[in-house]
Amino acid sequence: MRFFVKPTDVGFADKSDTFFTWDFTVAAPASEAFDALTDPARFMRWFPDAKRVAWVTDAPHGAGSVRDVALRGITVREKVLVWEPGRRFSFTVVESSLPLLWRMVEDFRFSSAGRETRVEWTIAYQPRLLVRPLERALKPLISRTFRVACDRLRRHLANGSQQG
Repeated sequence: MRFFVKPTDVGFADKSDTFFTWDFTVAAPASEAFDALTDPARFMRWFPDAKRVAWVTDAPHGAGSVRDVALRGITVREKVLVWEPGRRFSFTVVESSLPLLWRMVEDFRFSSAGRETRVEWTIAYQPRLLVRPLERALKPLISRTFRVACDRLRRHLANGSQQG
């Protein structure tokens, strides 16, 4: 079963009251970091519990493209809001297999930092009413999953895109 998630614009990432932000560096050019997020095969190598990632829309991909991401326990459909290779990648979730979210945006910003790339990753969301009482308990679990994702992306890129 699919649950509707209200599509939102990229500005939601800067104004939501509920969000996570990770700021870290990777030992790779910004273009490589961007590719690790947008290429389904590469994404599968580093993101925890990734089961399937597939573009729903035809190539070339960019703003407006849609992909499905299946993780252990949840599947989401994402619509790309910003596609600026090596600079920024943002999407909004438009469907979910679980009724957890009312809105969600993920925003990745890349900037050169010497021989490395700084990655600023923000996940902004609005939980559904039913989830709000559980949010306090879920936040540490969600935070841990994405901290692990940051570490695995860092290793994936440091190892020349080998399994991270």
